Amino acid sequence: MPAQHPRYTPRMTETWDFLLSPAAGAAWNMALDEALLHTAAKRGRPLLRVYAWEKPSVSFGYFLKFPAPLANAYDAVRRPTGGGVVYHVDDTTYTVVVPPAHALYAMKTADAYCALHQAVAAAFQSPPALHHAPLHSPRGSYECFQRPVHGDIVADGRKLAGGAQRRTRSGLLHQGSIAAKLSAKQIKHGFQEALRVEFQTYKLPDTERTQAEKLVREKYATDAWNRYLR
Repeated sequence: MPAQHPRYTPRMTETWDFLLSPAAGAAWNMALDEALLHTAAKRGRPLLRVYAWEKPSVSFGYFLKFPAPLANAYDAVRRPTGGGVVYHVDDTTYTVVVPPAHALYAMKTADAYCALHQAVAAAFQSPPALHHAPLHSPRGSYECFQRPVHGDIVADGRKLAGGAQRRTRSGLLHQGSIAAKLSAKQIKHGFQEALRVEFQTYKLPDTERTQAEKLVREKYATDAWNRYLR
């Protein structure tokens, strides 16, 4: 029987920050996620970011080789999190950043993964199910939506949403992709229903914007990061 994970059910309504970002380049999208991770402890509460891509893109997990065959047709960027190759054309992407003092940060990776995907599943009109599988992630070069792993969202055998996480002393970064066009309102509703969250609009400060711009120049737009990382 597959391992089950405890549902994350806060005893009272929590306030999270919400950031709706305009469509941007692949390097900027990853850089802003990292900048938000660096400032998670200072904010002191989780942040949900929903964003889009200004042109067809692919992101690939930290441990993968650069997907050279895709580079001519897509803007390719390495994520700071793991996982496979994700096409960003008709998907909906979101990020959750959790400060280290929050309960989600203290949970095991698989438990936190399932907790956040409970909220994403609730965003659909007819909530799909979470995939139960052995607790390991596929290794090597693969396309993320071809291989559901434990905690992914599936319906009729098809993977609808997946994600990847990274924990640092600054906090927890969860990057997710949904293989459907959902509105920010729908995603927020899913978190409100599943995790008892209410949102406060977050205005990106100049300091975080400047830090993200620096990360674009020095990291996410460079060949050293995308092509030659070891």
